[in-house]
Parts: sequence; structure tokens; C-alpha cells
Amino acid sequence: MPATIASRKVANPKRRMALVVFAIAAVLVLIVVKLVSIQGMDTAKLAEQALDSRLVSKTLPAKRGSILAADGTVLADNARRFKLVADPVNVAAYKDENGQVVGAWGAANEIATVLNTDPGLIYPKLKEQGEKRWSPIADGLTSEVWVKIRELKIPGITVEESSVRTYPAGEVAGNIVGFVGSDGEALTGVERQYRHLLTGKDGKEQYERGLSGDPIPLGSNSQVPPVDGTGLQLTIDTNIQMYAQNAIGEAVRKHKAEWGSVVIQEAGTGRILAAAESPTVDPNNPGKSKAEDRGSRTFTSNFEPGSTAKLITTSALIDTGKATADSQYVVPDKWKAPNGEVFRDSHNHADQNLTLAGILMDSSNTGTLIAAEGLNNQERYEWLKKFGFGTPPELEFPGTSRGILRHPKSWDGRTEQTVLFGQGVAATALQTTQGFSIIADDGVAHPQRIVNGTVDPTGKVTEIPFKDGTQVVKPQTAQSMREILEAVVEDGTGGNAKVPGYRVGGKTGTAQAPSDKGGGYDGYTASFIGIAPIDDPKITVSVTLQRPRKGHYGGAVAAPVFSDVTGYALKQMRVPPSGPVPELPAREWKNEDR
Repeated sequence: MPATIASRKVANPKRRMALVVFAIAAVLVLIVVKLVSIQGMDTAKLAEQALDSRLVSKTLPAKRGSILAADGTVLADNARRFKLVADPVNVAAYKDENGQVVGAWGAANEIATVLNTDPGLIYPKLKEQGEKRWSPIADGLTSEVWVKIRELKIPGITVEESSVRTYPAGEVAGNIVGFVGSDGEALTGVERQYRHLLTGKDGKEQYERGLSGDPIPLGSNSQVPPVDGTGLQLTIDTNIQMYAQNAIGEAVRKHKAEWGSVVIQEAGTGRILAAAESPTVDPNNPGKSKAEDRGSRTFTSNFEPGSTAKLITTSALIDTGKATADSQYVVPDKWKAPNGEVFRDSHNHADQNLTLAGILMDSSNTGTLIAAEGLNNQERYEWLKKFGFGTPPELEFPGTSRGILRHPKSWDGRTEQTVLFGQGVAATALQTTQGFSIIADDGVAHPQRIVNGTVDPTGKVTEIPFKDGTQVVKPQTAQSMREILEAVVEDGTGGNAKVPGYRVGGKTGTAQAPSDKGGGYDGYTASFIGIAPIDDPKITVSVTLQRPRKGHYGGAVAAPVFSDVTGYALKQMRVPPSGPVPELPAREWKNEDR
């Protein structure tokens, strides 16, 4: 039968008490062990974690070297910028002027007023979000803005300083100076070419940050200072550059050209005083310009020079003794080459009795071909090389072109003739300018340069030594060519290039422009290159307009720009006016038998 309640076995009270006591003791032992572990074994680890939470490590950016113009104008510099960061835990304690806690929303209103933005955009960044600390609020702030925010005395608000590249002169020489990307990487121009000098070496800093965000004076702090980059002084004259940019910009608009350039080179030194282009680029906002307009066409864009290259052919004839300025030629309007190729002059005319000077004054293609019959293909090629065609310029620049000059073995029957008057060969504005500079400098090719020297932190300029020039033609040849070039302006195709008060000489150029799509031509290249003053050369100036759609002859489109820019440059350089024009080489010769 089932047992009754009374008959069940009752547990031993003493034993049960012992079990309870044992259990309590075990729990206490576990607690003690944990405390010992925390206070002993894990103390160092916890301390390390606490320190890590307070430590701030940041890069101390090196200042990029400044870029200055020849007159000291700053073309590229660095500006301090600040990133605003906040600790929401501390911001929550922010009080207004009445001592009332207004917290994150009150702080958001104050900061938004300074930043001229909606406080609703600021508030979420100031509000506590779990364990997240030091949230970024705004970036790219100027020192003036940071001062205003600091004066608000909002707890937990601090900044991280950085440096950004700025270009105070804007578009002035923008194509030459170049720019850096948002990541600080140099992308174009002098910025890229000389990045090994301009770029410094970043430093490092580590410090303990207190609740306010400021460094703890006696905390764990260390610093490796940055090494700033070396500055550069360019050869560019800011005033001349700006004037030339405006002038070529207006010409591009007036003649509806694809692009235009003006290069001004100092005689005797090779210094580039101006390399103006249109369209150009503002390094502060390169995204506003088309990709093809962000570099420098002065250095990178090839074009057929046309009749300006007749300077080379004429110089070769005089220097080799095959002709003089007064050599006589009967020049028809069309001429048949030995290989059967027929060439026509730019206009129909009866046979003309032209001197070599007259051939250049009239820019006669047929006359040039007849006069140069004594130059074989190898000589034609070598003379073009001597004047810098097909040769990399010594002036280094991103994307610099060597031009296009094929070996005479690859010339066809037409090319071997057209190279004499600047077609079937291509060059940059830098190269064509150098060709005339050789004549300006008594036959010497001085290496071109765009950088004058380096600049140390004190502003002291250390000039880069000049390299020796190369004698290309005899001084007598150069003098004879200058006389012919002056005659081109006074009595030839270059009349629109005259500069009031100064004697100048130069040559017009009009060439068909090869299609960028390959095969055939789709417009013209109009140019004028000249020397001023021609009696005492100080500068060589080239003007190039690519594919102008409203007029295309160099004498009508480019020569007026030369006159304008050259006149300004000479006055800016304080060059005294020239004397009267002397007797110049004759254009024609008389047939005594008639």
C-alpha cells in the first residue's frame, strides 16, 4: 500500500546547510579570482586599451613648394584648411549664455550659423551614437571660420589641420603651372614635371587627447616634423603672360579658331617669358575645362608650320653659300619637279624676277622650290633637324612632343619638296619659336627654359645654371636673315605685324591642318613668328591659330596679334624705340636685256 506522509524519510537538516555553505563559498572564490585577474593580470591590458582610446595619431603634411613667377607673383601656394570633429559625449553638456544645457541641438544651431547651413544637417553628427567618438562635422574650413567656431566654446569640438594647394593667379599661366588632384597627386604642368622638388616628406605626430579634444600636456606625445618641398621660380613674366592670354583669347573668339597660342622667348637666354593659350585652365577648378584644354598645347600639339619654315630653307641656302639675299630667280606661278610633281603658288601670276629675299617677302612656294633645287633630300632633312624639328626640346614638360620629321628614305616625291615650305613636317609652337630665336641670337640655339631657379623657405632664389648654346648658322647668315625678315614686314606679306616705334621682322605662315581623324585636311593653321627689335633682338614672338573659320591667312589672322602683344612686351621690358629703317634687300631684280 502507498506510504503515508508521515512514513516518508525526512532529509538531514545539517547536511543541507553544509551544501548551501559550500555553494556560497564556491561563488565567493570565483568572484575573488576574477577580481584578482582584473586587478592584477589584466591591469596592464586595460591600461593599454584606455591609452589607445586617448591616443591620436596623425600625419603632419609637408608643405608643397611654392611656384613663383619671374617677378615674384605667387602662382601656386598652400593654404591651411581645417576639418571640424566632435565628441558627442562632451557636446551633450553644452550650455547657452544663460547656463541652460542645450546640448547637441543648441550646438548644431550655433555651428550652422557660422557655416551658413541647415542645423538639421549638423545635429545628427553631434548626437550621441553608442560608443562612437570624434565624428567629422565639416571639412575644408578656413582659419577664419575655425576661429569663429572656437569662440563658441562648445565642449568636445576640435579640428584636424591640413594643407591644400591654391593658385592665387587663377588662369594666368594655368596651362604652364598645372595642378594637383584632390589626393595631392600632381597631374599636369610644372606641378607634375618638378614634383620631385616640390613634394616634401610628411611628418608624424602622436598625442593623448583629453575629453575636450586638446592634447594632454604631460601625456604620451611624440613628433617627427615634416620636411617641406622646394619652391620654384619660373621665367614667366606675369604681366606679359596675362596680356598675351587676353590677346590670343580674343583672337580665338574673333576668328572662331579651335585654339591659339602665343610664345614669347627672351633673346640670348632661352627664357620663356610667356606661353599663353586659349582655351586655358584655372588650376583652382580644372573640372570646368575640357580634358584637352588642361595641358599645354605649346609643348604638346603638333601642326604643319607652313611658310614660317621657309626661314630654315633660306638660312640653309645662305649658310652653305648656295645663295645670297640678292640671288636672282625667275619664278612662275606653277613649277614641275624633276619627278613630275606639279606645284602651284598661292595665287596666279606671270613669271616674276624675284631675289631670294623677294621669294620670302612674297612667300612664294614655287620660288622656294626653285631656289632650293641645290639642296638634296639628306641636306633638307639635316637642316630641319638643326633647327629643332623632330628633336625633343631640352625643356622638359609633361607630354612634350618632338614633332614629326620622317627620315628622307620614307619621303615620297611630293614630301621631298613640301618640307621646303613647311608641309609634310610638323612641330610645336615651342619648336617653331626656337627656330626664329636662333636667327635672333646670331645663329646660336640657346636651350629653352621655363624654370629660372629654386626657392628656399626664406624666399632666396638659387638660379639654375645656363647651358651653353649651339651654333647652328654663321652670325653673318643670321644677320642677313634678319634683314630679309624685316623686309617681309616692311614690304612683304607681314605688313600687319608692324609695331609702332620699333623695327621688327618675321614671317607669315598658312598651312593646311591635317585632320585629327586621320587622312586629308580639315582646315588651316595660321601663324606669324617674328623678332623684335630686329636691329637689337630682345624677344622672339610666335602666334599660332589652329583651324580659324573666319579668315585663315597668317598675315591677316596672326600678324595683328603679334603686333599687339610684341608692342606691349617691349614697353613692359622698357626697350627703347628703334631708329629709322635702313635700306633693305630688294624684292625684284631687273632684266638688263629688256
